Amino acid sequence: MSTLHLIETGAGGNEADRNGNGDAIDCVTIRSLAQHMGETIAGQFIVDQQAAIAEGTPHLRLRLADATGNILAFVWPEYRSAITLPPLGAAASVQADVCDYQCAPQLKVRRLVPLPPGEVAMFANLLPGVSHAAFDALLGLERSLPAVLREFVARVLLDPAVGPAFITCRASATHHHHERGGLLRHSLENLDLIAEMIRRRFPDEPLSAAIGQVGYLFHDVGKIRTVGTTARPPLSWTVRHETHNLTVLGPHMEWLQRADMEAYTGLLYIFEYLATPASARRWASYFPAEVVAQFDGWSAAEFAGRGLQTFTHQARSCAPASGVRRAG
Repeated sequence: MSTLHLIETGAGGNEADRNGNGDAIDCVTIRSLAQHMGETIAGQFIVDQQAAIAEGTPHLRLRLADATGNILAFVWPEYRSAITLPPLGAAASVQADVCDYQCAPQLKVRRLVPLPPGEVAMFANLLPGVSHAAFDALLGLERSLPAVLREFVARVLLDPAVGPAFITCRASATHHHHERGGLLRHSLENLDLIAEMIRRRFPDEPLSAAIGQVGYLFHDVGKIRTVGTTARPPLSWTVRHETHNLTVLGPHMEWLQRADMEAYTGLLYIFEYLATPASARRWASYFPAEVVAQFDGWSAAEFAGRGLQTFTHQARSCAPASGVRRAG
């Protein structure tokens, strides 16, 4: 069999995506595999389930996933030596034959190895369970980011200890975006406006616009430890989620510090600024931090009842009774 490299955008369409250099990139999606029975594909997937078929044999059954779905994959003894399994929930580079099993595709894996974040073709395509709207927003962000911040975001979202929890977490227990997945929806709102605001003030600093977007994307990531998906974790009230941000992102911030000191410093300042209680904050020394803080508050405005209908209703309910003169 010859190896097929299918070029797709993933969950959102089937046109060729492109990297920062304008070159087409290979992104085989699970959704497309039914069209390629009998061919060998090379792709990138999340390993989200693994089990030995029979005790004492090297025959494995895996479940691979991406933003378009999941599929069963099998490793036969003759290919076991070419398999290096990543941690569950992590990304892998896969070469496999697409087989027909009861009119549905299955994969016979020839090679599988952990996928380094720097070799991820499309991180948006490796996020099972995201909505179409979230996928589109993440894909737009991915296309716009400089390489170092694109890899930073990929490292965070593809970290099995962070990404799945971030994608399913609520933004609050009972207030704004309190549904499952609400944190991701909140964190993707207004990314284009944030970049535009920063570009208007600092048109010669494209990196600052990107830092502001990444800062907003992860400004509440600490809520995976204080709010959770369905219930608050134990002792969640003891430390503010803004403090947790840097503990959640710690290993990835260390990588960014080594990769790009300026990007690291700007992003670190944003998280430090947000960790300062609002009542104690001064004017931000780095403008994107202030933009992130403002848009965070504005995103919750709808849920706080700050629109015209609520405003005028409150004004009417507070109006003096007929015949009563108002003071002044």
